[in-house]
Amino acid sequence: MSGVPRTVEVEIDGLRWSVRVAGSGPALLLLHGFTGSGRSWDELTNAAIAAGCTVVAPDLPGHGGTAWSAARATTVERTADDVAALLHALGYERAHVVGYSMGARVALRLAIAHPACVARLVLEAPSAGIADPAERLARRDADEARALGLERDGIAPFVDAWERTPVLAGEARAGAGARATLRAIRLGHDPAGLAASLRAAGQGAMEPLHDRLGEVSAPTLVIVGEDDPARDRSEAVADGILVARLASVPGAGHAPHLEAPAAFARLVLDFVRMTGPATWTPAAEYHDIRYEHSGTGIAKVTIDRPEVRNAFRPETVAEMIDAFARIRDDATIGCVLLTGSGDLAFCSGGDQNAKSPAGGYVGADGLARLNVLDLQRQIRSLPIPVIALVNGFAIGGGQVLHVVCDLTIASDNAVFGQVGPRVGSFDAGFGIGLLARLVGDKKAKEIWFLCRRYSAAEALAMGLVNAVVPLADLEAEGVRWADEILAMSPTAIRFLKSAFLVATDGLAGLQEFAGNTTGLYYTTDEAHEGSRAFLEKRDPDYSKYPRRP
Repeated sequence: MSGVPRTVEVEIDGLRWSVRVAGSGPALLLLHGFTGSGRSWDELTNAAIAAGCTVVAPDLPGHGGTAWSAARATTVERTADDVAALLHALGYERAHVVGYSMGARVALRLAIAHPACVARLVLEAPSAGIADPAERLARRDADEARALGLERDGIAPFVDAWERTPVLAGEARAGAGARATLRAIRLGHDPAGLAASLRAAGQGAMEPLHDRLGEVSAPTLVIVGEDDPARDRSEAVADGILVARLASVPGAGHAPHLEAPAAFARLVLDFVRMTGPATWTPAAEYHDIRYEHSGTGIAKVTIDRPEVRNAFRPETVAEMIDAFARIRDDATIGCVLLTGSGDLAFCSGGDQNAKSPAGGYVGADGLARLNVLDLQRQIRSLPIPVIALVNGFAIGGGQVLHVVCDLTIASDNAVFGQVGPRVGSFDAGFGIGLLARLVGDKKAKEIWFLCRRYSAAEALAMGLVNAVVPLADLEAEGVRWADEILAMSPTAIRFLKSAFLVATDGLAGLQEFAGNTTGLYYTTDEAHEGSRAFLEKRDPDYSKYPRRP
């Protein structure tokens, strides 16, 4: 695709869509608000093309070049279905999706009804609809009155009244050129199509989605203007989505993409554009694993046995224990990524070829061990966060391994589950206790007793993982999370991690927390006074360090 937007027409179920397409690279689908069009996104379009994206910006039904079809009930729900078909017709299996206001409601419905189409979701000034039936009816009546006035008086009086709507007052902050372009777009609409859209796709006609926000599996960014009078609706959407981040644009109202286009484009592109994997340098030589550094404070440990779906044997675990010991002693490392080699498996648990009747897994030395239990404790007590990047199967002991990590990001092809009872095994320690804390006793028992398989989306819904991203973006997303952690206070992160152990690990957890507090205390002048007095063979003077209330 060229960098100059071109308009293409695509017929979807009898409706001819007008779509602006430009650029090359991952698809960025832009869904405009009521009275807008694909041209409403010119600022973001230019920035996205420069950043290496393909922009797909359709005119929604009743707007611009996409005429309204009286033969179809083009509701928000129907529009979302059509958009999914439109993407496929243009040759895109999935896209990053940005929606503003009405377009955000379509995008939200798209993410729920067609999750495979949505890689990442950006919602600007969104609403999940109107939950109260009486309020919804009142809004439908108000929209009907607006539609009748539009049909009676024509487009210009309607646009004049629409631009005086209090929620759009912030548009006055936009540049004169942007305002002129938007007004020209609005005045160019067919009054009958716009009226029909208001009736069929307004908030009064939309099925409320408040109870379905938890079904959104795509990583989501909700953008609101700092001064948007309707920002509470957007905040409610962000609160309802399992993995969502809220970003507020200073000095903007209801339409940050228009009022603060540079800041808006930066937020969107930082969120959707994956920069690719970090550059890794080997830090030690192993046989079954790879241990690498990013040079920016991140370590990566990769189980490198793809021929057995990254199942571990005693040697694998011994190497991981050694690598994590090195990480603990390396003050330049502030976060660890743990993953598996290849695209098929994070870890499929213990290698059954090494399992022994003697009571464990046998290595080259002939001894039967369960040294993965030592590794589990080591990961939990490591004073820095460990992020599991689950690429494919996390089964059996591999499932337990990601559970003991602090955070889990899964690829969209990830599969979770247990096999213990099927192969005469079980993990009655962290494998059950921590799992139950994550998903609840009933679900944990289901996972262990039935040994079923669970998709990445199901794992996200049950709280087993923190986020789900496309496989190609998995490592880059892990690096992004690690970079955010590295910007935090390392001492605070250390204490927070050990604080989680206190409740679950008994005296061992308390010992870990106490050890961290002792280490911090040793940095104080009060502690130094005691050691100095001992070396100087005098009584310590603690009067300079009174007890705090």
